[in-house]
Amino acid sequence: MIKHYVKVALRLIKRSFLFSSINMLGFVFGMAAAFLIYLWVVDELTYDDCFPEVNRVYRTIEVKREPSGEIKESPSTIRSLTKVFREDFPQVEEATAIKYGELHTFETESHKKISGHGLYVDSAFFRIFPFPVLEGNPEYISNNPDNVVLSELTAQKMFGKKPAVGQKLTYSGYGRERIYNVVAVVKIPSKSHIQFDIVYPMEAYGMGMMGHNWDHFRESIHVYVKMKAGDEGKMYQQELKSMSRALSKFGEKRTLLRFQSVKDIHLHTTFPDPCVKNHGNMATIYLFTALAILVIFMGAFNFTTLSTARASLRYKEIGVRKITGAKRKTLISQFLSESLVQAFISLILALALTELMLPLFNKFMDTEISLRLSWAVFFYILFGIVGIGCLAGSYPAFYLSSINPLLAFKGGQKTGKKGGLIKGLVCIQFFIALTLMLLTAIVFKQLHYMQNKDLGLDKENVVSVYTSLWYNVAGFKQELLRNPNVKSISMGAPIESLGEGEAHGDGSLFRWTNIDGQEDSLKMVIVFADGDFSKTFGLELIKGKLLESDFGKYWGDRNPGIVINEAAWKGMKVADPIGMELQMNTWGKMHIVGVVKDFNFQSLREKIKPAILYYSPEALSYMHIKIAPEHRQETLKFIQRKYEEMAVQDDLFVKDFSYQFFSDALNKNYTKEHQQSRMLLFFTVLAIVIAMLGVFGLVALSTEQRTKEIGVRKVNGAHSNRIVKMFCMEYLKWVGIAFVVASPIGYYLMYRWLSEFAYQTAISWWLFILAGAVITGVTLLTVIGQTWRKASQNPVVSLRYE
Repeated sequence: MIKHYVKVALRLIKRSFLFSSINMLGFVFGMAAAFLIYLWVVDELTYDDCFPEVNRVYRTIEVKREPSGEIKESPSTIRSLTKVFREDFPQVEEATAIKYGELHTFETESHKKISGHGLYVDSAFFRIFPFPVLEGNPEYISNNPDNVVLSELTAQKMFGKKPAVGQKLTYSGYGRERIYNVVAVVKIPSKSHIQFDIVYPMEAYGMGMMGHNWDHFRESIHVYVKMKAGDEGKMYQQELKSMSRALSKFGEKRTLLRFQSVKDIHLHTTFPDPCVKNHGNMATIYLFTALAILVIFMGAFNFTTLSTARASLRYKEIGVRKITGAKRKTLISQFLSESLVQAFISLILALALTELMLPLFNKFMDTEISLRLSWAVFFYILFGIVGIGCLAGSYPAFYLSSINPLLAFKGGQKTGKKGGLIKGLVCIQFFIALTLMLLTAIVFKQLHYMQNKDLGLDKENVVSVYTSLWYNVAGFKQELLRNPNVKSISMGAPIESLGEGEAHGDGSLFRWTNIDGQEDSLKMVIVFADGDFSKTFGLELIKGKLLESDFGKYWGDRNPGIVINEAAWKGMKVADPIGMELQMNTWGKMHIVGVVKDFNFQSLREKIKPAILYYSPEALSYMHIKIAPEHRQETLKFIQRKYEEMAVQDDLFVKDFSYQFFSDALNKNYTKEHQQSRMLLFFTVLAIVIAMLGVFGLVALSTEQRTKEIGVRKVNGAHSNRIVKMFCMEYLKWVGIAFVVASPIGYYLMYRWLSEFAYQTAISWWLFILAGAVITGVTLLTVIGQTWRKASQNPVVSLRYE
């Protein structure tokens, strides 16, 4: 019986190839897009699953209450906690601490120089995070402070296809030379939140800080604990209570700890986490999942619409089957089998299309997803065939099987003109396409707004170069300034990432005494800069004077001058801030010498924060070079040549020359929005294509069903353009209804999305007109293209139809 149903289904597909192709194309596009999103969502939700027993591993988070009452969380804590966890808490199986390092340059024995980001680890690191080992044994790293482990990519850059284990690397810095031994090479999964180029023993960092008290050193140090097996290593209330107070061992009774599952780091980190650069976003997952479901259902709507509309062409077949004894149950089984066969063929094509589109998808989404057979993929296929097939074919099956045989032989009811379900499904498709167009338009409009908004600083033609140099830079700056195309140079911090820093990202609390003799305070962001910062970035001075930088004076001046922005001035609520003394607990006193106009170097999701410009040469590792827009390539080559000359002379200089334009660095703040805009555009185009496939099929069926009506109208004097207009008005009415419903819902969704930004573009009226015009235009082209041929043919041919 099943074999018979399949044969009938294939015969029907062959006989009605056009309509069946339209049905299957809708399925293919919808399910391929949904499959891509499904693979991406699974990839995001399984981050850090590359480590075995990862659900027993937690990262330690410090939680403290600021004097203002604000709760502040930080992933950085002291490495001495690992000893406390191991010795005082029997439920802890292992604990480890890592410290994220800076960019260092190494030289191989063949004199090849490579730079890489370092990671300092203790002996337990590779037991808790067992990265796949390609060469050697990474646990040997604890045997000697001069042992290092390389990532696969770094080893390939340094030694090519040669074995890396046993090779020696030379690092020159701080007036001395150090030789490291490579003991292992590991592969770093892209889905690991911990990324590095080279791993050192923690003692290698400590050797540079003899006598340092590690009990209070927190800079970029993360501590992890692995709970013992049993109940999946969950932390229970009693364990949490006792472990959360572990810092009291070091006299810090007001700071508590919480423990974040490693599997939650990627998607559920809600606090500044500057050391981890590959965070995801649950809102994006929800958005793309919703889009995938919508597109799948659009394909299903197409099938239901066309199958129902095509019912009139099968009335006689149904009547004959019923007369010859076919039961309704048998007819339902047949029609559902036809739907399942088409769904199966569509799914095979969708999987093939998914495989073809994966490279492009990975490029857009910056992922490494691959299509592999698994139980998850199997269930997706099963759902695609059975779920979507039955859902899409259920209404046509039950509708067709219920037709009265007598009515069937009389021609049945024409569904091409008055079918309420068909109109509703087409309206839903138009509604989805219009809503997606509105969302896509507002995302692109907001991106354009953010990239072109006046930030209060000149971001164009500024080249940012990481040097690691922070002392005695005057000579190098003067050497570069001899080129007339180099306009200005400022040493500074990596400003594009300011706001993510642990010490000053959320602002540090500054205190002062107001005119009433009372102490007042305000949180301000610290912008590390030198005296040329304002000139290089074109800051506008409002009051007082600009920041000065004197390297020699800095070390003895305990009351340095600072410059504040307008937001800080307003926040302080004083008439004249010039000359006022501010104090921060750890830095002592400083006095205000000037006020500059507000400038924004952070994401426009946040309002401009109160900020101070502070000269601290130890924090100035980036060189920001303002160049002329003309002869950019020649200027960059000149900078590189001088840089490489300086790198030879100074052993602290990073040897690899790399740069990025400051404007490009700022645009990285909007990576999520760029990702959303690309995906929304993709889904919008797909939704329009699927909707128009449905309209194409419906118009083709409608003109077939109404051939005699068209002939009668022409005999009675109707012109071809009038008949075409009649068809167009029917579909434009559906577009109009969809537009009326989509406009308020689209406005609400746009408003909610824009609410994430402190600085927003306007929701312009023309966005709605544009969306409506595009859908109307594409619909008209589809309808006119299909109906003109029928409306133009000889009425005699139409009246002879059947």
